[in-house]
Amino acid sequence: VAVGVGVRDPRLVALGAIKSIKAVTSASMTGPGGPTHAETTTYLEYPDHVRVETTLPEGSQTQVYDGQHAWVRDEVGLHDVPAAAVRGMRDGLRRDTVAALLAAHRGELSVRLLPDVKGDSGRLSHALEMSSPDLDPFVLYVDPQTSLIVKQTFVVGGPGRPLVEEIFSDYRPVNGIQVAFSAELRRGGKSQVQRRVTGFTVNPPIDPTLFKRPAS
Repeated sequence: VAVGVGVRDPRLVALGAIKSIKAVTSASMTGPGGPTHAETTTYLEYPDHVRVETTLPEGSQTQVYDGQHAWVRDEVGLHDVPAAAVRGMRDGLRRDTVAALLAAHRGELSVRLLPDVKGDSGRLSHALEMSSPDLDPFVLYVDPQTSLIVKQTFVVGGPGRPLVEEIFSDYRPVNGIQVAFSAELRRGGKSQVQRRVTGFTVNPPIDPTLFKRPAS
């Protein structure tokens, strides 16, 4: 889910109470073919179930990960996701802010305090590096005045790959937590996706069949 969650004080009880999320987003993307627009609905059931329904000008796509396997339904039909892409989905879920903070609290992620970093606006942020033996390091940048996460950075695919940045803003309270309703994805310093949350629900009822692979 492309949102950041604020962590003012150790509100781990509120975070731990989050069992599922439904997020509706509107995104503008820049690609080789020029700008395009997408509407996305994401169902996330912690710790490892996610369904992403995306509507693009050229058609719709549904992508599902059930904790072990992943598949996609698009205009071509129903097909499995390659193993490398499955690992990417798994790692993306582990970098999810709620999941990462709770994993760090349980000792499943190692946390290292890095030197403060000055952002584009000139303001300093605390930098927390998180990692585990089977997860490459990623860094959360925290505003020292608000305790809100303003950015996350990571590298996919090892050394030599471009730095991925997710920048979070427009925080609003939802069920006792702060949720970023605006996010920007940059790759190699270039803006690629601008996302806007249009709907966000904590612990909605989710039909388990949403994560089950259809027969065809």
